[in-house]
Order: sequence, then C-alpha cells, then structure tokens
Amino acid sequence: MNLKRMTPAIAALAAVGLLVSSCSSDSGSDPSENAATGDPIKVGQIAPIEAPGLGSAAYAAGMVASVDAFNDRGGVNGRPLELIQCDSMGDPNKEVDCANKMVSEGAVATLADFTPVSSEASSKILLDAGIARIGLNPVNMADFTATNVYTPFSGSLLNLYGMIDMLVAQGKTKLSLMRPDLPVTAQLVGLLTPAVQAKGAEIVNDVAVGTGATDYTQFIAAAERNGAQGVIMALGAADANPIAQSFEQLGSKLTFALGSAGFSQADLQDLGTFATSSTYTGPTPAASSSTDDFPGLKDFLADMEKSGKDELGRENLNGDAMNPWLTVRAFGEVAKDLKDVNKNTVMQGFENAKALDMAGLVPAWTPSAVEPFVIFQRVSNSMMYRMTFDGDVVITDPVQYDLRNPTA
Repeated sequence: MNLKRMTPAIAALAAVGLLVSSCSSDSGSDPSENAATGDPIKVGQIAPIEAPGLGSAAYAAGMVASVDAFNDRGGVNGRPLELIQCDSMGDPNKEVDCANKMVSEGAVATLADFTPVSSEASSKILLDAGIARIGLNPVNMADFTATNVYTPFSGSLLNLYGMIDMLVAQGKTKLSLMRPDLPVTAQLVGLLTPAVQAKGAEIVNDVAVGTGATDYTQFIAAAERNGAQGVIMALGAADANPIAQSFEQLGSKLTFALGSAGFSQADLQDLGTFATSSTYTGPTPAASSSTDDFPGLKDFLADMEKSGKDELGRENLNGDAMNPWLTVRAFGEVAKDLKDVNKNTVMQGFENAKALDMAGLVPAWTPSAVEPFVIFQRVSNSMMYRMTFDGDVVITDPVQYDLRNPTA
C-alpha cells in the first residue's frame, strides 16, 4: 500500500474517510480441481482503495488475489470465501458506511482492514455487531484498545518505533523527524518523544515537508541542524525522489530510517545512494527477500503471480503486501475447525486459537495473547525485521528484533 504523502504512520493520526463499492474475486485464473464450490462464507475488507494520498489499490488487489488462491485450494472445507470489499476513498463518512455495509451484508469477519480516517467510529460499529477484525493494520489508538481486533502485525505506528530502534542501534542519538506539513502530523513529535528518550536519544529537529515544494534541499539542510545524525522518515515514495536528489546534491551524511511499507523494490531502485545508505524496518520480510531464509515466500509470491496483475509482481510489492495473504491464511486456519462458521464462532475461534502457523513470515500467532506496549494497550506481536537495500533488492535479516527490548 503506497500511501505517498501520508505514510501509514501519519495516516494513524489523520481524521478523513470513504466511497462504498464491493467487488468479488475476478483474477480469471482457472480453478484447480480442488476449488471450493460450497456455500460461500462472507468476509469483508475496508480500505481507501482510490484516495488521494491514501490510495491502496495494490493492497486491495492483493486481498482479491489471496482470496482467489485460497478458494482455488479448497477454501474452508470446500466452502469459498466471498469477499465484500468496500472502498472508503479516504472519506470519514464513507468509511463508516463501509463498516455498516459489513454488518448489513453479513460478513462473519473483516480481513486486513485499513481504516485510517474514522477508526473509532468504524471500530465501534463492528465491535457492537460482534464482527472480528482480523489482520487490521492498526493506525489509531482506538485500534489498540478494541477487543474485536486480532492482528499479527505490529502496525504502522509501531513501525516508527522500529525506525527509532534502527537508528539508536547504529549509535545515532540525535534524531530529526521528517514528516508531511499537516496539522495532524505535528502530533508525531509528542507521540515519539517518550520512546526516543527511553533509548537515550532525542529529537532535535522537526522537519515539516510542504506539499508542492520545489526545493527539497531546504528540508535536508533543516534535518542536519543541531548535530542531527539520523532521520526518522515519515514520508512515502512520492517524496522520496526529491529527498534522494537533495541528499546526494548536498552530500549529506545523515542516516535515514524508513518503514518498508511505503516502498517497493522498484521504488528504491530509482533512489541511488540515498536508498543504499538508508536502513529499513517492518513486521514482515520484504518480497524480494531470500526464499532460502523465508520458504513461505514461495507460496505468497506464487499466489500474487497467479493473479496476472502487474502491481502484484515481485518488484512492485511493498512492505505490507503480505498482510492480506497472511490474514486469509490465519482465517482459514481458524475457520477449518469450526463446526459452523458465523461471526460469533469466528470471534470465539480467534480467542481460543493457539500458535497459528504464519508460514514463517511472522512468528506463530496466538491472537488473544495481547500485552500493553508503552501507550499501546493491545499488541500481540512486537517483533520487527531489519532490512537493507543493495541497489537491486531489499535484503531482510531473518533474525527479528523485539520492540520491547531497550535497543534493537
């Protein structure tokens, strides 16, 4: 999901919302001999598929491809998943409409939702209806308190904490925050300061990057002030090219930490020494990672390739592209053992599930095993990956680090 000017971390603080539409799986692939043909099980996804600054069309396409592939393998004991996919278009009212759509159309759960603009209202509608939200990308404090949220991903806000860890682990203790120049993102410094201070570091510059800027050297220069050594970059791919050009033009020595969610392999290949000198972090391995280190990647990549969509080609998949696929996998693991699949049994099934197999891409997952982490009340996976870019592919260190530890 390429959030362009508003990264997932920034979207967590936003308050905007969505257009309602639904679509079903339509990859056009030939069904396998084992394809599911029974009574469909309705599941939903809410996401800003077509939305300025928040558009997540590839993320939504990945969900369709994941459902198609799951159904081709037999679905849930022969029953296919029927995907109700609702495009919120970044409009808060439409995001609420999408939540109501899930209730009215009988979704037994939502899978890999992304609801950045009306999180509290959307969450309340689904919670009151008793609908579990599996694999939600948590981007708002409400997402970390709702008891119907089960997600194996540490999420976009916590990804910023991972960037801090990456920089401090390299001895960078004077940090700049580089963010979009929006009123809502001004809150980020206050949100991150406790975590930075707890690691013996400090944010010495808050650099707001204005929309439509023509001279990006000013932002690099601002980030270098006050002895700064590293940058927490809360900007996405849309700003990366001018940032990279200015970085090289000034010969900057700053170390940038980026979240993998905002960048694909193809994005980074255009960014020169900026990309190769930066460090990356995320809750899932990069799509270009070694299949020897991550054998589960083979199945994921095969399912994406089967869709025939260019945006799901390996080089175009960004850091959160695996989330829908892993979410569908987790749903299938729980639902196959349910005598009757409905919203109540799905909720209870995730409460009772233990050590779900996540293909080795994230740790085995016990959905109900949630613990507080700093200001976040319900976190079930605080493990993150370190990544580097060699000029061609993103390389993921297979040894994860835990955000709960003092340093990465």
